Amino acid sequence: MFTTELSPQMSSGDGVPNAAFPFISVIVPTYNRAGELIVVDNSSTDDTESVVACWSRSLPFRVSFYIKENNGPAASRNYGAARARGDILAFTDSDCVPLPGWLRGAADAFVHGAKMVLGPFYPVGRESEPLLVAQQSAQDKDKGCYPTANLFILRIDWEAIGGFDERYGLYPWGGLVAGEDTDLAWRIRRTGVNPVFREDAAVGHLSTPITFRRLLLRPMIVAVLPALLRRIPELRQTFFWRRYWISKYGFYFDLAVIAIAATALTHWWWLALLGLPWLRHILANVLWPTTRILGLRRAVLYAALHVYGQMAETLVLVGASLRYRRLVL
Repeated sequence: MFTTELSPQMSSGDGVPNAAFPFISVIVPTYNRAGELIVVDNSSTDDTESVVACWSRSLPFRVSFYIKENNGPAASRNYGAARARGDILAFTDSDCVPLPGWLRGAADAFVHGAKMVLGPFYPVGRESEPLLVAQQSAQDKDKGCYPTANLFILRIDWEAIGGFDERYGLYPWGGLVAGEDTDLAWRIRRTGVNPVFREDAAVGHLSTPITFRRLLLRPMIVAVLPALLRRIPELRQTFFWRRYWISKYGFYFDLAVIAIAATALTHWWWLALLGLPWLRHILANVLWPTTRILGLRRAVLYAALHVYGQMAETLVLVGASLRYRRLVL
């Protein structure tokens, strides 16, 4: 767990005093990412602690370093928030790079009356990026999910609702996967707090190299969506495409599956045309751009992994929809 704090008595780094700004604590949970500048520590096994110590000597603000058991990001964020001193808790992740003005933009929103602030984050690739990476979709507006890649809340609100729900698990076999940030933000919203979206409080989200095993397990993360809907029915309107799909491409995939099944059962070959929107998506948005970067052979493999991901997500969503009695596709 890594926290930094910017108080009103310090300079913001551009020579402008922060007297008009509130006291902000930045909280970053991480694990084995010492080589990525932003730091630690869920009991990492790399040289995270020495990296933090090195950078803390050159930073213009107080740096606190804690080591704790790796029992998930929700617990780590609670751990860091409980030890932070700021009036505002700023959350980001160790695979994120805040853009210049990130804290200033959010602080300005709070000065003008905001009580919860979120900002955009944008996918950022790496030089010589490997084939197997994890990446989130861009956030360019308030979609009702409030990822802690870029979220600011008042400390008193965090305390009032009891912090993050640590029952949201980190691993597929540890209960719910992710979702603790959306759950926390909506519990605060239920108290009457309205979030403010600030485009000038932005971060870049780095792609993360992953193993083949982790890639195969990654679709498990969508299991949390039907569970969240039980608590937050508003997500039907704010997050899902046409109320029931994660995206329109998920709808295209489901339509293609139905087309193949219907064609096989009826031998009405014209029904296969229903799969054309999904085929166009694969060719235009997956295979073609990847071929230009990686070459045809690796692009075909990437497309196959993409298809696997859609198939696995659909199966996970069907199972979770039945379990939580909330249909998501």
